[in-house]
Amino acid sequence: MTLATKLFPKRIIIDENGKATNIKLFSFGRPYMRAMHLSWFSFFVAFLGWFAIPPLMPTISADLKLTASEISNSNLTGVSATILARLTVGPLCDRFGPRKVMSGLLLIGSIPIGLIGLVSDANGLIVTRFFIGIVGAAFVPCQYWASRMFSPEIVGTANAICGGLGNMGAGVSYFLIPLFYDAIATALPSHQAWRVTFVIPACFCIIMAAADFFLGDDCPNGKWENRDSKPEDLDVEQHGMPQPTSNYDSTHADKSDDGKSISSNEPEKSSNTIIMPTSDPVQKPSIVMDLLSQLKNPAVLILMIQYGCSFGLELAIDNIIGTFFHTHFGLSQTTSGMLGSIFGLMNIISRVSGGMAADYVNTKIGEEVQGRMLVHFCMFLLEGSFVIGFSFAMGALNSSIVVLILFSYFVQAGCGTTFSIVPSVNPKSMGAVYGLVGAGGSIGSIIFNYIFKIYGSNYVDAFRVIGYIVFSAALLTLLLQVRGRTLLGLVFKKLNP
Repeated sequence: MTLATKLFPKRIIIDENGKATNIKLFSFGRPYMRAMHLSWFSFFVAFLGWFAIPPLMPTISADLKLTASEISNSNLTGVSATILARLTVGPLCDRFGPRKVMSGLLLIGSIPIGLIGLVSDANGLIVTRFFIGIVGAAFVPCQYWASRMFSPEIVGTANAICGGLGNMGAGVSYFLIPLFYDAIATALPSHQAWRVTFVIPACFCIIMAAADFFLGDDCPNGKWENRDSKPEDLDVEQHGMPQPTSNYDSTHADKSDDGKSISSNEPEKSSNTIIMPTSDPVQKPSIVMDLLSQLKNPAVLILMIQYGCSFGLELAIDNIIGTFFHTHFGLSQTTSGMLGSIFGLMNIISRVSGGMAADYVNTKIGEEVQGRMLVHFCMFLLEGSFVIGFSFAMGALNSSIVVLILFSYFVQAGCGTTFSIVPSVNPKSMGAVYGLVGAGGSIGSIIFNYIFKIYGSNYVDAFRVIGYIVFSAALLTLLLQVRGRTLLGLVFKKLNP
């Protein structure tokens, strides 16, 4: 199957488990493509709200008279709440489905985002950013939703598209939020304009929460309580919406060779797919026990560390990149925001291509998950190299921008390769694994934010240290074992066929 037929087919093809094996990218049909588009756009809006503050930090810090230490502390607390939220949200997806969880997160997150305007000092900002961090957990239901809809052979690409488009929300915030502020500042004084600005992302969150709840489907079978229905009990129209066979219109039926009636719209069955069990009842241990059980898996721990060095680093840079251009090169707030948006906007190609490359190589090698591991390893090695390279490119604005583009690509592509592997770790406890690995990203963000706080304006040494950490994390891929498969096992097999 070519890339074009995977992303732009004439119709959705489903496998034996009722999951889509291709992606009709420009369709909004139910349930597959509507769920996909709702998941990434919800994630996008969540990140737009989560990172609405950093682009206006020069104005906010001047109005509230914040010190550099207080700004760093607010950056740290802005991601700390996300750890607990992601740990909780994963198992909640297993119990209530990704649609309701996503809707609830956006609705809850809209409250502190809209209340930022009431902040009057550093403590108020720190506390408010802590609660805003809850909305950062939207990543988990986003990825969970895609994994429920798409088959293992395409899930890496699906997760990468959803994650990449959603992650752009952070980059777009650096572009849009200063523009919203500039427009409002034409009618209101500066100290009021920045406060009113945050009402806009709060409204976006409320609108998307309603869209998810009323327009989306949790799984191929529709509602979450129908998730264990057998695929053979479903029919699929050309747009891909499963319906009970009792609603089948016999006027559209043809006769097969054995005389049985078949539908012209019957889904095509994909061959060579990995069949993930659907008939087993969903196990429901307590959230804590579920998380602890998966935390014992070394593969989960390694992926947590590596996601911390990709997504966690991305979050940390989203917090400081505008300030970096503003202080290091003396640029204006709006110009710094525009340049800072480059980092987040790279997600439109970087994370997506990382997941697609992992799926492609894995298909060519044909060794379950080892092809994804190989791409994953390469992406992290290159990420570490270019992060270190960025520390040597800060002498001039032009070189900084060029290397920023390069290292942002590999940072975000590493996110895509990570979540091409995650669905294979333990499909029966997918929510717990997603929550733990997602929390690893937040933990990494706290660590890297703290490194930036320690080094202050010494960005050269900060990025160099971070690059060494990422390079070390890449080597952990050699110890990664998923379903009994390792990267070293692939290498030895190819050397000794």
